[in-house]
Amino acid sequence: MQDIQFSFERVWSIDVPGKHLLEGPVLSPDGTRVYFTDCFQGTIYEFDPSQPTVAPTEIYSYAPYCCNGLQFLPNGKLAACLWKGTIWPKGMLHELDLQHKPKPKTEPRISHSTTGKQFRHPNDLAVDDEGGVYFTDLRGGHVYYYACGDTQAKSCLELDKPNGIELQMVSGKAQSLYVADSGTSTVLHYEIVSPGVIGKQIANQHFKIKHAVDGLALSSDGLLFVAEKGAVYALDAQLDPIGRAPLMKDDPPIPSNICFIDEKRFVVTSYRSFLCPNKAELFLGTIED
Repeated sequence: MQDIQFSFERVWSIDVPGKHLLEGPVLSPDGTRVYFTDCFQGTIYEFDPSQPTVAPTEIYSYAPYCCNGLQFLPNGKLAACLWKGTIWPKGMLHELDLQHKPKPKTEPRISHSTTGKQFRHPNDLAVDDEGGVYFTDLRGGHVYYYACGDTQAKSCLELDKPNGIELQMVSGKAQSLYVADSGTSTVLHYEIVSPGVIGKQIANQHFKIKHAVDGLALSSDGLLFVAEKGAVYALDAQLDPIGRAPLMKDDPPIPSNICFIDEKRFVVTSYRSFLCPNKAELFLGTIED
């Protein structure tokens, strides 16, 4: 299986009272910064990957909401997946204007489906070439899509617990969609017929560990990197594993999501098990030649 090698360096950790889960890394449009969240605290951080020894800066808090996936929109604003509640959570997507002074300004974007159903746990999102947004509702069991200007989102796919999501772009167009279903520990690949319309399944890969798969990221050469409970995996075009590496050799944390910085380097967010909820760590990964 080990056709590709990659390694990790821990660049930052948080270890303070409270429940912590680092999530949602996204590269800024100019490629100079990575933004990520401390999900359960509702905070967004800014990190400069060119200065990995400099601690990330907290730039915004959505508390008491939890803040999960992030993605930049064509208008330059940062879309954020928010949710609140344990037994019956309610969620929405917000847009954060990082350029607004003296501090970033947020506004709600969308909270209901075309059937009037409120989102439960918006988890991760991907933006297509037309500015439309695909996003997963983890505890709602749907993948949704909304176009620019829409006030409601339509369901385009039903899964058990849809989690990570990624678009494959070909010649600037969204050609296919990858989704991680944590409920079945499966990564799935679908055709996109038109914006918001999902076609046939192309491939899938099942992982043996229960509730294993989380965030997804495509490398520049088309490999799909998967955050899995025990390690980060690299999958080829057929979704066959061709690489695997834990974040650390001893007592490794659990990878949650992935974001590529360039052709060789990527950021991985992580968390610890329920036995150590007050600690979470940020890693830089490197694909080795």
